[in-house]
Amino acid sequence: MNKATKMVKLIILMLVGINANAQINPEKNSFTCGEFKAGYAVNQFGSNLEQQYDAGNYGNSGGGLFTLAAYHKFESINHFNFGGKFSALGASPAKGDNENEMLFNFWGAAISAKYYPINKRADKGFNLYTDFYFITQFTQKYRNVEAKIFNHQFAIGNGLTFGGAYDFSIKKSNFSIAVEYGLASRTGEVTGVGDRTFKSSYFGTQIGFKF
Repeated sequence: MNKATKMVKLIILMLVGINANAQINPEKNSFTCGEFKAGYAVNQFGSNLEQQYDAGNYGNSGGGLFTLAAYHKFESINHFNFGGKFSALGASPAKGDNENEMLFNFWGAAISAKYYPINKRADKGFNLYTDFYFITQFTQKYRNVEAKIFNHQFAIGNGLTFGGAYDFSIKKSNFSIAVEYGLASRTGEVTGVGDRTFKSSYFGTQIGFKF
């Protein structure tokens, strides 16, 4: 066997070894990124909310949905991002009978996880996410401006959000579009009644950028 043949075999063995090692130890990466999204969400009312809403014959209640989040991709965990999120909904007044108006707004702080089923680097493409809101507060306000009648209610609790998103790039800028469903349970004191647990949910869409 001449030297050239030995050299070719050695190169082949080296390439095979490198390939096998790459399969056993795939390329790992870690990074931290931020996200800002804005969109629109529509409220749905549950116990201790829907009665007043239905009784007043109110129209749709919804408004701007905004989120600010930070995520980290750990080097040893593929397909996932983990982080924190702040979310807020600013609803426009829903019109009811007798010139009444109803506003429903909330904000919340959450821990969040994103799963990229196709992209193990977890930086682009289709992903599913869920948020657990360990604190979330809502403001519910009934008012009749002409009669100068106002009724405020505040409650604090927790909630869950489930969503799907698609992350993509245009030139050097990164964007994300999402659809999500959230539900929450919050407890607050109602004047003259005592503590009550309020349940609600929403459906929203958002678009934003990653940085």
